Amino acid sequence: MGKWRSSAFHVSLLTPIQREFTYHASLMTLDRYRRWAQIVLILCLSISTSQTVASPTRSELQTDVSNSRRNAIVNAVELASPAVVNISTTRIQEVNVRPSFNDLWAPFFDFGFRYPQRRELHGLGSGVVFDRRGYVLTNQHVIGGADVTKVILSDGREYEAKIVGEDFLTDLAVLEIDARNLTEIGLGRADDLMIGEWAIAIGHPFAAAVGDPSPTVTIGVVSATDRALKTENRLYRRLIQTDASINPGNSGGALVNLYGQLIGINTAIYSTSGGSQGIGFAIPVNTAIKVVDHLVAYGAVVPPHLGVETQDLTPKLAEALSLEGSFGVLVAGVEEESPAEEAGLQRRDVIETIDQEPVTSSETFLAITRLLHEKQTVNFQVFRDGNRKNLSLKIRELQWKYTTRVWGITIEQPDRKLTQNHNRRGVVVTKVNRRSVLAERGLQRGDLIYRINNSNIKSLEDFKRITNQLRRNKLINLYFERKGKEWKIPNLIMR
Repeated sequence: MGKWRSSAFHVSLLTPIQREFTYHASLMTLDRYRRWAQIVLILCLSISTSQTVASPTRSELQTDVSNSRRNAIVNAVELASPAVVNISTTRIQEVNVRPSFNDLWAPFFDFGFRYPQRRELHGLGSGVVFDRRGYVLTNQHVIGGADVTKVILSDGREYEAKIVGEDFLTDLAVLEIDARNLTEIGLGRADDLMIGEWAIAIGHPFAAAVGDPSPTVTIGVVSATDRALKTENRLYRRLIQTDASINPGNSGGALVNLYGQLIGINTAIYSTSGGSQGIGFAIPVNTAIKVVDHLVAYGAVVPPHLGVETQDLTPKLAEALSLEGSFGVLVAGVEEESPAEEAGLQRRDVIETIDQEPVTSSETFLAITRLLHEKQTVNFQVFRDGNRKNLSLKIRELQWKYTTRVWGITIEQPDRKLTQNHNRRGVVVTKVNRRSVLAERGLQRGDLIYRINNSNIKSLEDFKRITNQLRRNKLINLYFERKGKEWKIPNLIMR
């Protein structure tokens, strides 16, 4: 028995006997069908009426839409944005300018005479409240060289900030403001990020300009992790790459996850035009926490004393030492009775990893080890005589002093308490060789060196980095503070 079907109904074929029986039966029950039809009609009207009454009201529809708008991103922004602040800086610069004469008298007074003039240079950036006691984390390049630093909170309150500490190499700094009822940001993790997960950049670049303290929010995804970026003087390591728009005023702001937790400090963009092109970088929160611990405790990053001297392992050097297939840095020297010697490190060893982090250059070695803390134990994997060994090194102390034979002085990294006794940040001279050039030019024990040429000295590491870059027999200017007054030794020649 065949059948035809359609989307709405189907009809079945019947035999002749079935047709006749159906015809007589239908005549007998016609009245009954009419009554049933009336009942069905009444029921349909009742159902239609009940559906009309149960339809959602306008307010209910608005509630449903509002609930759908309040997604995870909105919740994350509401949690994190109160902890993001605006930072404005003022740097006072003294320049020599010519007197301004009108065009008529200019030919008669153009004698090359100049007079000093003060100029104010202003900068903007962002920061993150990471401790409700008043500590704010930002980029070092946001506040570097500033004479006045101000912080504007998301609720509009404005405070003058003092610099607790800054670290040039990681481009991080900690400020302190005297404020109450602060909202601190929650800390997430950057070591388990997934490529493609949401990333929210929150900055505060325009608060003073537009008169609105609310932050600016952009959204994207985590594009990559463990990125390296090298600038003129910095080596950024293990950066988070994101396509969330990061513009210059967002430097120092927060990169958060969908829980509103801090996963990075927005720091740099890759751009051919100066604006955002979808490639931004953030310092991982794991690195930031290590730097913050140093800055809050000491006012600077104080590296540990390891007692090992390293050298980059070039392909030519690796071939000369028969180090095929190895990578890392070469141990060029080991100090006696140092943690490195106690751990078993030897000259000609090749350090490949530190706590399973690959060591590819001396810069990488420094970047890893400088953030280690006192009494910490780390594992070195070294390549020696064709074999790999694991050596355990325990850090006993930090490197507070540094002696340079070329300069004939010993300098010390001041702690936060000693820093408060000076008007500037720098390093303190603890010993001067009487036969040195600096002693002849008047440098004394207790002086605080704060600048060499145009480079500011904020820490012992800064002093080492800057002096190592100076060329021999080149004239330099040394600036120092003594008993609250600023002094200058010009035209020094260090041989």
